[in-house]
Amino acid sequence: KGPVDYYDTMPYVFKNSKINLNITLKSIQSGIPLRVFDIMGCGGFLLTNYQADLCDLFEPDVDFVFYEDMDDLKKKVDYYIKHDKERKEIAENGYRKVRMNHSYDKRVNEILEILGK
Repeated sequence: KGPVDYYDTMPYVFKNSKINLNITLKSIQSGIPLRVFDIMGCGGFLLTNYQADLCDLFEPDVDFVFYEDMDDLKKKVDYYIKHDKERKEIAENGYRKVRMNHSYDKRVNEILEILGK
């Protein structure tokens, strides 16, 4: 369907897609991709490869779902396409957690606290 505008269209796409994939490059061993916050911050359902840092902030199968390999990815896509209620509940949990704990205000205040110490 072509590219979408990051600010105007992408939040709509993430919110209205049944499943949003985050596939991190194998060379990236740590950190949480911005795409994770983009998807969950819009109320989208996130299915991602495993990144240990994600589990520091979010709970797997409660706020997001991760897959271990391509076979697992296919099984989970099939499962969550068929289980709307569970998928929507996980998306809502992720959205709520991002909204409560990961706003720009909170992050800027954390940075300022660190710099002030």
